[in-house]
Amino acid sequence: QFEAAPIPGTEGAFNPFFSPDSQWVGFFAGGKLKKVAVTGGAPLTLCDAPDNRGASWGPDGTIVFAPTLASGLSRVPAAGGAPQVVTKPEKGEISHRWPEFLPGGKEVLFTIWGGWGGGTDSSRIAVLSLETGQRRVLQDGGSDARYAPTGHLVYARPGGLLAAPFDLQRLQVTGPPVPVLEG
Repeated sequence: QFEAAPIPGTEGAFNPFFSPDSQWVGFFAGGKLKKVAVTGGAPLTLCDAPDNRGASWGPDGTIVFAPTLASGLSRVPAAGGAPQVVTKPEKGEISHRWPEFLPGGKEVLFTIWGGWGGGTDSSRIAVLSLETGQRRVLQDGGSDARYAPTGHLVYARPGGLLAAPFDLQRLQVTGPPVPVLEG
């Protein structure tokens, strides 16, 4: 529909994201990760997320999320339960944040946050295999990466958005980024 309508029970919610079938909205409120049907109803609490930094809902019914400002990524079943840690920051990394499932649901893009000193210039974009636990840096500098169906990795840098050609099969950037939106 073309008109916005608040979903009851989501007061104070932030960082919303949709289930793959678009029937649920996941969100954070009151230090918790929650979900609610788009048609309404009582929100369901899935787990603790005291100071989150984003989430993404996979096609297998799991949600990958960043529970705090200084943690790695965790995953939890969309029905709720105990979160399982899937990444841990390494030396020189403060946190892992802003996850996004890639098509197929076996890998997740995420931002390796390097700290406030350099902003997104000190951050890196990485990909995580949920099957093997291996991760690889795709791009130095940048944050909040998303895969576009045009075959591009779109991400934020100071001053705007960039897009770089991305091979989804090989999970690698295949060319230099170009500006898509400035400011």
